[in-house]
Amino acid sequence: MFQGFLQSGFQFLKLLKENNTKEWFEERRELYEQSLRNPAKALIQQMDESFLREGLPFEASLKKSLFRIHRDTRFSKDKSPYKTNIGITFPIMRNGMSKETKTEIPGMYLHIEPNACFIAGGLYMPDAKQLKSLRTRIEQDWSLLDELNADSGFLKEFPEGMQGAKVKTMPRGYDPAHPGKEWLRMKQFIVMHMIPENITQSDELMNLLLKKAHAIEPLMKFLEESVKDY
Repeated sequence: MFQGFLQSGFQFLKLLKENNTKEWFEERRELYEQSLRNPAKALIQQMDESFLREGLPFEASLKKSLFRIHRDTRFSKDKSPYKTNIGITFPIMRNGMSKETKTEIPGMYLHIEPNACFIAGGLYMPDAKQLKSLRTRIEQDWSLLDELNADSGFLKEFPEGMQGAKVKTMPRGYDPAHPGKEWLRMKQFIVMHMIPENITQSDELMNLLLKKAHAIEPLMKFLEESVKDY
């Protein structure tokens, strides 16, 4: 049963920032497993049951949800071997079932890091085809995003509303006076809310994830429907 991430796990992540080597990590692997990885696996398994029970279209699986702690250093000047956070993703189910794809899938994300825990969701890095498909949908249905972003239930869980980087000018081929121009300029579609560290150290985290999932479900469905062909 998930009872929260251990305080010793947060201390481990703090020390890992200062001692990011394979030797240091391997000497403390058991601490990492017990305080971080095992709780993450328990959380994923229970969220799978919760999503099914609540009828929420998010996937929680040990195979896909838990990010590796090992960094991909192939194209980075920073060769530190380990991430100093725990990342867990809950992608939206595609057409009622999980669909393998090389492109990013809309979903919810949990970030565990000392003094920087948050729950986020959306499409962080849509590729060119996804972005084109999204803009085609937005050009016709921008008012849906207006409504979603003004919904009281949504704003209760994500007070800052939808965020994301924008292009400086209107994308080529779109009317600069379009009423949905601010949505059309977006190249990221994300929501994020910082959460207290003590919440992540208790089973209350599961209830919080469910509240956030319910709040962003309409937005996730909008994004998934807009890019489902890719």
